[in-house]
Amino acid sequence: MLLEYGAITVMFPIALVIAGWLWLAGSRAACTVWLLTVLCAYGLVGASKILFKGWGIGLPSLNIAVFSGHAMNACLMVPVLASVLARQVHPYLRWPAALAGIGFGVWFAATLVGNVIHPMAEAIMGALIGGSAAFGFLLVLERWNLQRLGPATLLPGLMLIALAGAAPKFTAEHWLDQVATSLSGATKPFRHADLKRESSTL
Repeated sequence: MLLEYGAITVMFPIALVIAGWLWLAGSRAACTVWLLTVLCAYGLVGASKILFKGWGIGLPSLNIAVFSGHAMNACLMVPVLASVLARQVHPYLRWPAALAGIGFGVWFAATLVGNVIHPMAEAIMGALIGGSAAFGFLLVLERWNLQRLGPATLLPGLMLIALAGAAPKFTAEHWLDQVATSLSGATKPFRHADLKRESSTL
């Protein structure tokens, strides 16, 4: 199922491959900024999940309990991956490829994530976080002149991405449940149904 490819076990290896390519392209600064971008995006999604799962803190008026990690991943990783690969063909292709990647991410969030594993509002928030992070990073990336990568550098990264796609897929939800309940002292994590009950009592 295509939806499974938005999981952290596929998308985080893509982030690491991109970081390696940026490093090998001659810009440690770009690699560092990319890793910080990924950390911030994951941090926002993770914080939303811990706050809700542990304390029930969400946005009931918007039907948002958490921000979708699948939607964030698709809208962050795919545009940056597409742009970095397009640079290897011709630098002028970097932005068209990025826009195509964002388009794919939005489609993924709206049709596969929204109303399937998350309410549409949660998918939209995840897409906004990922898309904004991707666009912001690619703008900053314009500061550096990256070297073109050869096949000997690109192929191992593409093979790692393919292996991640073929490996068993899982999400971080169980781990986040444990962290959230450990921090809050709750006997069990809050679920989206709890947000609906909270909203109905307001």
